[in-house]
Amino acid sequence: MYSKQAGVYLGNCNVVEAELWGILDGVNLILDRRFRKILIQTDSIEVVNVILEDSSKLSRSALVRKIHFILRMMDQWKIQYIPREDNLIADSLAKLVHTRSLGLRLFEDPPLRV
Repeated sequence: MYSKQAGVYLGNCNVVEAELWGILDGVNLILDRRFRKILIQTDSIEVVNVILEDSSKLSRSALVRKIHFILRMMDQWKIQYIPREDNLIADSLAKLVHTRSLGLRLFEDPPLRV
């Protein structure tokens, strides 16, 4: 388990791309910390479907291929849909970084307004 939260401002991209970039950053952090099991939760059913459907074949998306490459290194992984209203902390962090500069931000402790 880890307590760090991440926030990234990506500039202009669609919602699915933003979610996939967040997942890629997250799985990279988990790999760096040598965790071997991962649970990915997202409020995008489309992202869940893209990752699950493409896990059995070669994706046309380089971003999805990178995610799969890392997931294959894990002993166990699972991705699941979680409605936005059930994941208020992630939603608050996403809004917090919406106007920030480009790049990944790690929070050792969640900001007070989260």
